[in-house]
Amino acid sequence: MKRQSLFLVLLLFLGIILVIFWLPANRTLLSSGEMRAAIDIGSGATNLKVAKVDPKTNKILIQLYEKSIPVPYQKHLEQSSNETFDQEVMSQGIRTMKALKELANSYQVKKIIAVATAAFRKAKNGEQFAKNIEQQTGIQVRIIHQDEEGILAFRGALAVSSIDPEHAITWDIGGGSMQLTTLTKEGSYLIEKGQTASIPFKNEVIQRIEHKDAKITESPNPMTDEEMKKAIDYATQFAQETNPFIKQKIQDPQTRILAVGSLFNYGIRPLVNDSTVSEKALEKAVMQFSNKTDNELPGGSLVEVVVTNPLLVIGYMKGLQIHQIEVISVNNADGALSYPPYWL
Repeated sequence: MKRQSLFLVLLLFLGIILVIFWLPANRTLLSSGEMRAAIDIGSGATNLKVAKVDPKTNKILIQLYEKSIPVPYQKHLEQSSNETFDQEVMSQGIRTMKALKELANSYQVKKIIAVATAAFRKAKNGEQFAKNIEQQTGIQVRIIHQDEEGILAFRGALAVSSIDPEHAITWDIGGGSMQLTTLTKEGSYLIEKGQTASIPFKNEVIQRIEHKDAKITESPNPMTDEEMKKAIDYATQFAQETNPFIKQKIQDPQTRILAVGSLFNYGIRPLVNDSTVSEKALEKAVMQFSNKTDNELPGGSLVEVVVTNPLLVIGYMKGLQIHQIEVISVNNADGALSYPPYWL
């Protein structure tokens, strides 16, 4: 009985502390600042972030909502005979944007910013489709170049961490492009445009290692142990082309590799069940997928890259001698929320 009374007193005390300290602090965050929404239209997934942002400093005060919906723009683009988005993926994209706009507006946001990346840059009808999205949803879509994509990822990662920017490298692998971003000694951005990405690498595995036609064969699964090791070696070769400054910076003990984007957050972190991912742990986890068909593998609509994505990451980690990465829940939307030119 005494224990129960003591427990109730402790709960009451914690409740008082919550009212005194936590609620006023968060009420201040919620009452001040500007409600903003940003949508990252990636090549494989479309991501929404809603946050309160200080309009003077462009600092994110508090993130209130996030949502990610798979939309395989790059996959459809790779299968196209004329380098255009087909009607199927465009319809899916419009539906997704309408749904995300409704979610964002439920927070009474002042404005919704949308940025589109590699697939829109490559598609011959990318600009026209961006205009169609604006006409049907009222959301203006900015098709950003790869340097700007790297900058947004870097800004987003630093906004949610306490890492010294001089000692950070962000790594983002999308459906159609890859960026390694850091600061030079002079403090300017250096964006390394990776030699491959999720869908192109998957297709290279199908064609070069499995000797199949990637236009006909969508999935490389099942992959044998030997094929998986060859894929890692192939990715390692791509990594050798990385900018020498970044390769050297990776070897600095103070440097931390921040892995951002949907691929790392939803495809890599769950494999090791940890936000800190070592090369050895990731390789051990993915090798358990050898000789398994799509029906036997996790991944849902993205099952065709559930094996090749980690193989790509492992290959780059080996090639650049990256022993471990830190996966953080950040994408281009985080950077867009606080990027001053978008909110003038």
